Amino acid sequence: MKLRGPALCVIALISMQVYADAQAIRAAYKFFRKAQVTDSLYRIEPDMMLDYDGRTAAFYSDAAYHRDSLLILASDNNGNIQNHDAYGQIFDYRPGATKDAVLIDFSNHSFEIKYHDATVYIIGQGANLDMPQWELHDTTRTSALGYEVKMATAQFMGRLWEIWYTEEIPVPAGPWMLWGAPGLITYAADSQMNFAFKLLNVDMLDSPTRYDNIKKYYNSQKGRKSFYIFDIKNAEKVHNKARRDLNYLYELAGIGASDSYSVNKDGKTEIIPTKYHYIPLIAEEYWK
Repeated sequence: MKLRGPALCVIALISMQVYADAQAIRAAYKFFRKAQVTDSLYRIEPDMMLDYDGRTAAFYSDAAYHRDSLLILASDNNGNIQNHDAYGQIFDYRPGATKDAVLIDFSNHSFEIKYHDATVYIIGQGANLDMPQWELHDTTRTSALGYEVKMATAQFMGRLWEIWYTEEIPVPAGPWMLWGAPGLITYAADSQMNFAFKLLNVDMLDSPTRYDNIKKYYNSQKGRKSFYIFDIKNAEKVHNKARRDLNYLYELAGIGASDSYSVNKDGKTEIIPTKYHYIPLIAEEYWK
């Protein structure tokens, strides 16, 4: 992606007031991410949700939210099935959906990034919520959803982001940690095109957002799963290593691991790989 040149009118946003009485919304996004820079294809999360009510924001997978909720109803504390109806409904939702979530508490200027792999939970806590310092451009266009959108750019957490936002939905929210624009973000991508977010639809909510339920779910796993809480820098370090090294993930989970094998179509035995590519949303150069 080639970023456009400087606009005639550039506004630096120093702060953004978040209104406690704002209309609650749920915005659905499609999230595209690459495993490595040279990939031509993306892994796609088709049902990422942004819940925003003026005080808090949560960014999470809708499929994972429903599967986890049903699993709690279906199982007792020992993992035994106690509600077969709820257990059967689990399979109505997409398997393999990311269980990672971002929770932002605007009233306390704090955030948490929650990672969940296998039986391991890694929580990164941030006590200071930084807002991307958006440079507003005078470029406008009409989005696929029919909104008039405007462009903004910012260096944020080690990456250069280009976003398109609409003032027709005047809430300073967006996917992941991308907030503070003068309207809802309808599209975002980093300059290397490793990540992209595309708005699918927006609903106004009359009921509470899922922020509290997600927070309660993660808190309920303390003592039941391998649970680690760090400051955001160390959480990223541990999580990135766990995503790239399956043996390290097993170590965090307290599981002994040995080489695993599979038989290919020719009948030959192959070692199942334990090393994987992974690009984090927060660039690792950001911490150096």
